[in-house]
Amino acid sequence: MGYHRGRMSREREGEGAKFRSFKDLRRSRGGEEPAPPPPAPDSVSEFVEDYGDSALAETSRERIARRPRAFGPMPHGPLPYRDTDGEEMQILASFRVRTVFPKDVLAELGSLPSDPSPAEFVGRQDLRGELIYTIDGEDAKDYDDAISIKELGGGEVEVGVHIADVAHYVVPGTALDAEALARGTSVYLADQVVPMLPEELSNTLCSLVGGRPRLAYSVHMVFDDKGQRVSARVAKSVIQSVRRNTYKEVQELLDGQDTPGARALAPLAASLKLFQKWTHKQQQLRDAKGSMRIASVEKKVLFDEQHEVRAIVDAPRYFSMTLIEETALAANQAVGDLFRERGLPTIYRVHPEKDPEEIEKVAIALEEHGLRVPKKDRLTGRDIARLIQAARKKPNAEALIQRIMGLVERAVYEVKDEKDVATHFGLARKAYLHFTSPIRRYPDLMVHRWLWAIESRGAEAERELKMEELVHDLTEVAAHCSMQADVAEMAETAIFDLKICQFLHPHIGEKIDAVIVRVSPPGMEVRLVPFNVTGFLPSRAIGERAEVKGPNLVIRAGRRSLSFSEGHPVRVKIQDVDFMRLSVMLELG
Repeated sequence: MGYHRGRMSREREGEGAKFRSFKDLRRSRGGEEPAPPPPAPDSVSEFVEDYGDSALAETSRERIARRPRAFGPMPHGPLPYRDTDGEEMQILASFRVRTVFPKDVLAELGSLPSDPSPAEFVGRQDLRGELIYTIDGEDAKDYDDAISIKELGGGEVEVGVHIADVAHYVVPGTALDAEALARGTSVYLADQVVPMLPEELSNTLCSLVGGRPRLAYSVHMVFDDKGQRVSARVAKSVIQSVRRNTYKEVQELLDGQDTPGARALAPLAASLKLFQKWTHKQQQLRDAKGSMRIASVEKKVLFDEQHEVRAIVDAPRYFSMTLIEETALAANQAVGDLFRERGLPTIYRVHPEKDPEEIEKVAIALEEHGLRVPKKDRLTGRDIARLIQAARKKPNAEALIQRIMGLVERAVYEVKDEKDVATHFGLARKAYLHFTSPIRRYPDLMVHRWLWAIESRGAEAERELKMEELVHDLTEVAAHCSMQADVAEMAETAIFDLKICQFLHPHIGEKIDAVIVRVSPPGMEVRLVPFNVTGFLPSRAIGERAEVKGPNLVIRAGRRSLSFSEGHPVRVKIQDVDFMRLSVMLELG
């Protein structure tokens, strides 16, 4: 079975199309052999004090450059990742993905416990008696968020979002922190995970596994009967998840199915149904604000016992995923508002609006397909969603949606404050940040670190966070993490394309029923129906001259003119599989 990380795409909802080329990004900086790491400070305050009042002793850029090489056979996962000469590992090498943890990181792991000790519970809010649980995909092992909900009366509910307290173990000045910074994010491939943190942390000590006490950072939010947040508070806590649940079995319970999974969740039924009601209200509020909600389809690769690709399927989409999505959005917003209200800078998730000139170009192209982009000063997420709804009614819906997403810019990490407020176009929010996934995203870890600093030390930490040198360094971290997120996405796409090539290689020479997805002068993207994947049929394989007219491609082949339309069937032959370009070569069947 392949890995499927639905949460990543959900939290990037409406944030633009994927990169497919590494040349659009800056090359990573090379590094020399590092000096011995400094001793780990005991707190964020000591971390800043070590820097002095006027400048950082070592910038984040310098810390990244000092990291040793970290590419080699991976000690876990499928066999293809144990051989650096294999196709999978060569792809990761081309993107400079750090696949192993250097010796200094492994040395620090030896001092960490497998479970938190009772001494670490002191000073924390003890929530071990609360009904708290996790909901994740069946393949997930790094459970970084748990949830809870209770009725307060008068239609009010208190929602708790409890996030793994990674910052308690990964502190500034350590090799663990420097390595997490260098990676910036975990990479979720079709059949492997390249974690930001070692598995001893990501899958064990920090993972909110069921039935074990875990350190967390909890966000408690009170919502009124209309779904509006009326208050929020944060606190370090110790929790004990009562159960690790999957999206599938939660959905079965909410749908009233009599399955083993649904029956096992009976003690959580009242809580989950209350969450269901709360989630519907949150969706209504998002729609009213113009938030963009796109029901995208993700692909999942399935493997046989020999780890050969046996199928590529559409990953199921459950309402239970939306439930977790809304809790994450609420917690991220609550923490972002806290920084904004205190007038403090931090790393926000920024999703800018598209340049008007670029919008005009896309609008002209869409009009040729019968879709009219609203003429207004600024588009909203709701406008984009309505265009997508209209596109879904047309036979070439998939191609039209791809074109519509040309109206949407990519999101990045940036440092903002209360004067220069961060905006998120897709979510129709301000001061929105990432807080809920510190196991797999470095910006979340930084937010945790500084949230605790200002919560525990008040004005002193606020002055530190406003230091010009520190703000500049945070800006460097934000830019690095934006680039690493894009590189990770491209690596994930490349590995997925490799799996398609491996899947279709035995089928070279076969004639396949296909559907034309999108046309362009160079050729057609077609979906190979029996295999649920796309390939490219070049115009030059059909004729000499190609001309696009709306959803139609007309190609001159000798004395004939052949016309091909988006959304229509076509018979193709798998001519070859190009493992260098990671593409399937097609011709007319």
